[in-house]
Amino acid sequence: MFGLFKRKKIESWEVDLLENALRALPKDFNIYNEQIALGLIKGVSIGNAAIPNYIGFTRDAEIYNAINDPKGRDFEVYGIMVFDIISNTYLEYSIFFSFGTVDGYSIKKTGKYKIDTKKIDVRNMKLRFRDNFDFERIKKKLPIKDLELINPNDVYVVNLDNKEYFHLADIKDGDFYAMDLEKNFYRITHDPYSFEKIDIRFNA
Repeated sequence: MFGLFKRKKIESWEVDLLENALRALPKDFNIYNEQIALGLIKGVSIGNAAIPNYIGFTRDAEIYNAINDPKGRDFEVYGIMVFDIISNTYLEYSIFFSFGTVDGYSIKKTGKYKIDTKKIDVRNMKLRFRDNFDFERIKKKLPIKDLELINPNDVYVVNLDNKEYFHLADIKDGDFYAMDLEKNFYRITHDPYSFEKIDIRFNA
């Protein structure tokens, strides 16, 4: 667990951390632990991506071919905080996904670290899509002056009460602004869970 070396074998703490983090995320992420249980991940590949500190997973080809989704989104879950025993602080942990499978991870730390795989905080986790399918869906519905206020990486679909809402921007503590396909805007809070329809945009 000390630092990053050119290696191919996945270490037990990496699997434990990944599985525990996935369990802490919303239930939609349970499927990725099911993939791990099938034996999808066989090892790691280091230094093959432009993402800082990225550790890619090598996969069992037969299992991957059986379960991958050619239309699966390319995205990152970031803002997960994991505890480093050496520095006695929490570090940011990101998990990457592509084609419906878990793809790799990164830990934002230069030098040595030793992770307590049970101390995981996902309260401020966020999604970042590395494609822009959802942004393209709402792009046609908004005037340019509104589009200039939106970061395409912040736009993703949230299904609530059997309806699609497009996350536009975070407010605080998991609350966010959203819109639907009818161009209605909302302030959505999670504690307490509520929808507030708003007429103004991001300065509401």
